[in-house]
Amino acid sequence: MFLNSMKPSDLIDIPKITRSAIREIPKTWQSLNQTYLRPVTKKEVFRLNSMAILVGILAGYAAIGFRYLIGFFQNTILHHQLDWHLISPLDHVRGYWIFVILPMGLLISTLITYFFAREAKGHGVPEVIEAVMTRSGRIRKRVVALKALASSITIACGGSVGREGPIVQIGSAGGSAIGQLLNLEPKLLKTLVGCGAAGAIAATFNTPIAGVIFAIEIIVLELKTKSFVPLVISSVFATVVSRLYLGNEPAFYVPEYRLSGPNELIFYLALGILSGILGVIVIKSVYGFEDFFDNLKVPFWTKPLIGGLILAALATIFPQTMGVGYDTVTEVLQQKSSLTIMASLVFLKIFATSLTLASGGSGGVFAPSLFIGAMLGGTYGYLVNLYFPDVTAGYGAYALVGMAALFSATGRATFTAIVIL
Repeated sequence: MFLNSMKPSDLIDIPKITRSAIREIPKTWQSLNQTYLRPVTKKEVFRLNSMAILVGILAGYAAIGFRYLIGFFQNTILHHQLDWHLISPLDHVRGYWIFVILPMGLLISTLITYFFAREAKGHGVPEVIEAVMTRSGRIRKRVVALKALASSITIACGGSVGREGPIVQIGSAGGSAIGQLLNLEPKLLKTLVGCGAAGAIAATFNTPIAGVIFAIEIIVLELKTKSFVPLVISSVFATVVSRLYLGNEPAFYVPEYRLSGPNELIFYLALGILSGILGVIVIKSVYGFEDFFDNLKVPFWTKPLIGGLILAALATIFPQTMGVGYDTVTEVLQQKSSLTIMASLVFLKIFATSLTLASGGSGGVFAPSLFIGAMLGGTYGYLVNLYFPDVTAGYGAYALVGMAALFSATGRATFTAIVIL
C-alpha cells in the first residue's frame, strides 16, 4: 500500500546513483593512492632522513632543556636561588611549606593547561597516540612550550609524576611541528612524530635502541624500512646530544645480580603475575581518580588545591611519594631500603600519582610505574629471600625485574622495558 501511494517522482533513481558512484571510483582511488598507498621515492627518503636528523637533535635538546627547567624551578622554589641542576624534594622540603608549595604548584599547572592547551594536562604518551590515530599526527605547536612548563612546575613542587611522558609529548610535538611546517603528507608526518618520541626516550635513558623500540611498539605501530631508518637516525642523534651534556651515564646504577639457579625462575614467574595484577590496579586507579575529579561539582581551580593539600599531608609522613622518585628506586636496587618502607610505598605511590594527575597536575606515569614496580619487586624479593635464602638472589634483583614487569603491564611496551633496564 505504501509503495502504491508514492508518486514516481518520490522514488529514488538507484541506477543513476550507482552510475554516479562508479564514475567517482577512479578519483577516489587516485586520491587514496597519492595520500597513503604511493611508494616513497628516493628523494622523499633522503628528505625524511634529513628531517629525522633535525628532529633527533631537537628531541635531545628538548630532553636536556626539560631536565634543566625542572632543576630551575626546584632551586627557585625550594632554595630561592638560581641554579639548573636537579635536586630531590625528598631532602629539601621541610616543615609546613609543603602545604603551600604543592597546592600552588598544581594550581599553576592547572591554569596553564586549562586556558592554553588542554592536551598538555594528560600523561603525554596517550595524547601523542591520539594525535597519530585521529589527526594524522597533527599536534599543536604550542604544546611544546606549555607541556614543558606545566610538567616541570608539577614535578618541581613535588607532584608524584614522571618526566618521560612529557618529554615524549614535547619531542613528538616538535616532530609534528616540523612536518606541518613543511606540509608533509600524513604518513610522513606520523613518522616524524615517531622520530620525536624515539629521540626523547633515547636521550632520556641514554639508550638509542630503546627509543626505536618504544616508537615502534607505542607510536608508529609498524616495522617498515621507510619508518624504521628515520627512527634509528633520530634516536642516535638525540643520544649524541644527550651524551654531550649529561655524559655517558646509565639511567640507573644497578649492581651485578646473578640467577641463583634454574629453580629461582619460579619466583620470578610469580612476580610477573603479581606485576600484571598490580598493573591493572594502577591503570584503574589513575583513570578512576580522573573520572572522580572530573565529576566533582566544584570550580576547576579548587581541584588542584584539594589534591595538593592531601598530597602534602601524605608527603609529611612519606616524602618518598613526592617527585619522580628515582633516588628511592636506586636505594632499593642497591638494597638499602627496609621492608616496611617498600611495602608501604607500593600503594601510596599509586594513590599519590593518581591524585596528582586527577587534580590537575601534568606529568607522566612512566617513572611512577618503574617506582611502583621496584617497590613491589623489592617487597616480594625481601620475603622470598627471607624464607628461601639459599635459592634466591637479593631483593634488589627482584626490584629490577619488578620495574620491567610493571612497566610492561601498564605501558604495554615489553621490549622497551627490557632494553631501558
